[in-house]
This record gives sequence, C-alpha cells and structure tokens, in this order.
Amino acid sequence: MHTKIDKKKSLIFELIRFAITGVVCALFDYLICQLVILLFNASADKWVITVVSTTCGFIIGVILNYILSTYWVYQNVDKSQNTKSPLFITKFVILSIGGLLVSIGVMLLCNLICESAFSLNIVDVSIMQLIGEHGFLFLAQGIFWAYFISFCFKTLAGLIFNYITRKLILYKAPKATEESKDE
Repeated sequence: MHTKIDKKKSLIFELIRFAITGVVCALFDYLICQLVILLFNASADKWVITVVSTTCGFIIGVILNYILSTYWVYQNVDKSQNTKSPLFITKFVILSIGGLLVSIGVMLLCNLICESAFSLNIVDVSIMQLIGEHGFLFLAQGIFWAYFISFCFKTLAGLIFNYITRKLILYKAPKATEESKDE
C-alpha cells in the first residue's frame, strides 16, 4: 500500500527522470540536426537542409525518448498497458509529433517577438556560423541569446505537452484499489 508521501516522492522522481530524458533527447536531437547541417550544408538548398536536419534530429530524439520513457521514466504503469505494441508506439509517435508542433509554434512565436521588438530573425540562426564568424565571442551576440532563450521556451513547452499527454494517455498508473483509496 502506498501512502500519499510515497506517491508524491514517486511522482517527483518520475518528473526528474522525465526531465533528464527530455534534456538528453533534446541534446541528441540538436546534435544530429547540427551534424546533418555540417555534412550537407554546402550541397543543398537551405530550406531542404533545414527540413532534412530537423526531421533526422526529431526521429533520433523520438526513438531515444520512447526507449527511455518505456524502460526508465514511467515505472508505475498499468500492467494491462502494452507499451511495446505497434498501436502504443504509433500513439507515442503521434503525440510526439503533437509536441513537435507545439515546440515549432512556440519557436515561431518567439521569432515573431524577436523580429518585432529587436529586428532579429532567430529561425535562421546557425550556432556553427556564429562561432565561425565570432569565435567564442558568439556568446556576446544578442542573436545568440535571443535564440537560446527562445530555444529554452520552446523546449519547456514541448516537455510540458509531452509529459501531460504521456502521463494521461500512454503511461497510465494502475487504478487505485478500494483499500488504498480509504487510506
């Protein structure tokens, strides 16, 4: 039987594991995206390379996120839930696409704000290009910080969407028994 304190503690650890997973997957997503840009930047149209690099990063991020979520993050899952079934994986991917769309929306909103208020287009920012042009002084560039803050907002919005949808739709906890409700 779980007490309310045990449930809160379990939820806190789950949130910590979820946040760690989100950071690791975002890092892999970003690194894969940058790797694809570096490998093909000279030979492709900027729009095409953006779509390809973003798609590659997203795919790797979703695969890693599914594995970590299924085997590490959500440890209190209803046993009737088959987390390895094709239907479950399809739902996971669809909800991940929803999270991606939320993230894109937040990033575009941030870009709109940055363009209106500061005349900065953060969507076209390439960290590698900033480093190439300014060396480590790229950290002193306003566009870097506008991009970084926007990236943080985008990532936070995606994390919140993903946690809520996965917790409520995919990785549901077992229903409480009558005995545990009475405690």
